Amino acid sequence: MKLSLSRGEELRPSNVAKSARRGWPKAAAGYVLAFVCLLWVFRHLDLAELLRRVADMNLAWVGAAILCVVLSYVCQGMRWQLLLSPLAPVTVMRTTRAIYAGLFVNEVLPLRLGEIVRAVLISRWTSLKLRSIVASILIERLCDGLWLAVGVVVVLVLVPLPRRLIEAGDVFWIFIFVAIVIFSWFVFSARSAWANNPGNPVPVETETARDSTEPTTPSLLRRLVHAVTPFMRGALLDLRIVGYTSSALVACILSLVMLLLQALSMWLAMRAYGLHQVTFPAGLAVFIIVHLGTMVPAAPGNIGTYQFFTVLGLTLFGVDKTTAVGFSLVVFALLSIPLVVIGFWAFGTSGLTLPEVRSGLQNAQGLK
Repeated sequence: MKLSLSRGEELRPSNVAKSARRGWPKAAAGYVLAFVCLLWVFRHLDLAELLRRVADMNLAWVGAAILCVVLSYVCQGMRWQLLLSPLAPVTVMRTTRAIYAGLFVNEVLPLRLGEIVRAVLISRWTSLKLRSIVASILIERLCDGLWLAVGVVVVLVLVPLPRRLIEAGDVFWIFIFVAIVIFSWFVFSARSAWANNPGNPVPVETETARDSTEPTTPSLLRRLVHAVTPFMRGALLDLRIVGYTSSALVACILSLVMLLLQALSMWLAMRAYGLHQVTFPAGLAVFIIVHLGTMVPAAPGNIGTYQFFTVLGLTLFGVDKTTAVGFSLVVFALLSIPLVVIGFWAFGTSGLTLPEVRSGLQNAQGLK
């Protein structure tokens, strides 16, 4: 079967499979990066100290950390439901299930294919096209980036940081500002298109018009533009629909709650591990460093890079490298176990299979 993306455009399993094959160099690079990071981490591991600290961990703090991370993804499900509600009715249970299914795939496969999986699941469970779901995910990422940028400013005010890290924060702020400007331009452009021609907001070029203006052998760039343009036109209109609702504002506030819960879960794990010298502002700074450091898709679950940036963040606040390495392994396992357990259930009941995802066929709805 084929998944319709937009008017006159379809995504075929054969094309998706070709894209998956082209992505193997990125996956290989992610595995190499993970190996290098883990090699560096294990060079500083003191197994005896790690086992001693694990035996002495406060279970109450452990439970609180796990509860916060679970609630953060429920909060993300609520946020996604709000963003999708202007386009199609969907329950918080389904959005949360889709998110957990995607997180599970991210834990076992590279390149964050889970983002595709959760979008496909929602398109299966609703009448929404993939472009509409992509628009909602784009708003999610923009809200996260905005609050992370605010968090960088708060950390710079409350916690003394090295000069290079401050410069990196300035670069991140510039990136977020540019993203907001581009996003606003897209939304206003879509709004103007709707206002000027509400009956036909997504003009479609006819084959005759294209034949009269294009060469018989179009360049690769021209073919790419024609393939992407119909999808982007529809996505821009969906951005306009979602962006001009009160739901978008509430969703942005939920983004802050979600990130604070995730930061709190990491800090509670520090308390459980015995890192009482790390204050919450410092823990927030470590969380931001880890979050930004693992934004680039790498190995499954960001293994390796997660440990590297956790150690990097903790050592900035006086935690010795050996202790920081032990904690990076513990917090990774502590916060990943509930994610894998719940995600395994969510993915197992979704109708998709890992072989489908691994071969790149997860984009095709109705594949059996």
